Amino acid sequence: MALVAFGDGAAAQDFDRAVHPAPPDYADAESWALRETATDGRAADVFYIQPTTFRSTDWNQDMADAATRRWTDLSVTARQASLFDACCRRFMPRYRQASSRAFAERLGDGAKAYALAYGDVLRAFRSYVAHDNHGRPFIIAGHSQGALHGLRLIREEIAGTPLAARLVIAYLPGLGIPMSALPADIGACAAPGQTRCVASWNSFDADADTGGYVARSVADHGAPGGDERLLCVNPLSFSLARPAVRGPAGKGALPGPVTEGPLPGPVPGALTAWCDGGVLRVIPRRGLFVERLPGGNLHMNDIAFFWGDIRADAAARVAAWQAAQGDGHD
Repeated sequence: MALVAFGDGAAAQDFDRAVHPAPPDYADAESWALRETATDGRAADVFYIQPTTFRSTDWNQDMADAATRRWTDLSVTARQASLFDACCRRFMPRYRQASSRAFAERLGDGAKAYALAYGDVLRAFRSYVAHDNHGRPFIIAGHSQGALHGLRLIREEIAGTPLAARLVIAYLPGLGIPMSALPADIGACAAPGQTRCVASWNSFDADADTGGYVARSVADHGAPGGDERLLCVNPLSFSLARPAVRGPAGKGALPGPVTEGPLPGPVPGALTAWCDGGVLRVIPRRGLFVERLPGGNLHMNDIAFFWGDIRADAAARVAAWQAAQGDGHD
């Protein structure tokens, strides 16, 4: 998750003394950015958890915050969840996301803000399972804060339950996930076509110093005494046996910046990328829009760079899940 400047929070209240926004009601259509109940030939669903779009000294987003809702729709609903529109019915809840301040203070009160946000995600997922899933296979996907909540959802709500058998894949980029954080029955995605597994990556410039990021990820998410290696699945290959893909490669990078109107056409063959020490180093083709955070962190591009690759992989994984059932489940 990226550290985003949010201004001077010195006067902001501690979490326990703050007045928090009312929770969303997931029986209300307004509590969903996407809730596609019509099948339209799509064999699976995706439950998509948005990243942080709320930059504030408040702890959690108010559901009535129209400006944040609009930015979420432009930058996430349109540019991230869109890649699943062919393979899957899409379910993307709005939730009281933790703010940029919460990330900066994540080892203190920020953890409480993330817990509040996860409570909404959990309620939304349970609502989806109870009212919309109807036994269908599903994908869990999310970026950054969304990946954090997605990992917890897999660990606490899906692993070791009958739901695990219907999990096609979890795409959780933008979060440093130590191998020790994966549950026993939902491991790393080692090869294309594998199901009930997790794929994650974190994009950096080729020469970025990633030592601090890796150490922080292990400290934040690893299990004591467990495997500290960060999961890196290169989305240009989706194979742990092929961690490096030299360009020009890629099924379609989504150009930026974020604008209103129709999505621009994805640009194929725009990337070189390789896993290195738990992070994904990326060299984009000259002229491709790149948004950089300090230290050569390409976090904001984790999905846009690989939009076409994730789209194709999701369709292939759904087909593999169906084939494994042997009954053409729909």
